[in-house]
Amino acid sequence: MECFLKAIWKLKPRLMLITEQESNTNESSLKTRLENALGFYGALFDGLEANVPKAREADRSIMERMLLSEEIKNIIACEGIQRKERHEKAETWVRWLELAGFQRKPLNNARILQVTRHLQNYGGGYKLEERDQCLFVCWNDCPLYFISVWKF
Repeated sequence: MECFLKAIWKLKPRLMLITEQESNTNESSLKTRLENALGFYGALFDGLEANVPKAREADRSIMERMLLSEEIKNIIACEGIQRKERHEKAETWVRWLELAGFQRKPLNNARILQVTRHLQNYGGGYKLEERDQCLFVCWNDCPLYFISVWKF
């Protein structure tokens, strides 16, 4: 992570948008990774199942098989440098970015309302929550992704 943040710092971005899964799959313990992955992907699949129309089930199945299954397999089956999927929760990202000298910026409320309207097209269950200057995309009460804005 230190190398990644140094590389970002060298780019000197004016603003940086971070979007990450709100799950912790960077644990060394297989049991903990499995439990965390089960909770996150269970909620993600529940949201997809509840909101993808029957006519698009084949597309959903392809996406699950090609993208998500590889990600899950890497989280569960790989150790050490072979494991590429290492998601962290917002609190960890905030700590890393602040230590690297980035400053969190407030989210634009007008833009949040615009995004919220698009979520309503996906049916019930999805919602947005703003906490600690981060926007969380949730399935029911389970945060799936977070979005935050940072200044160099």
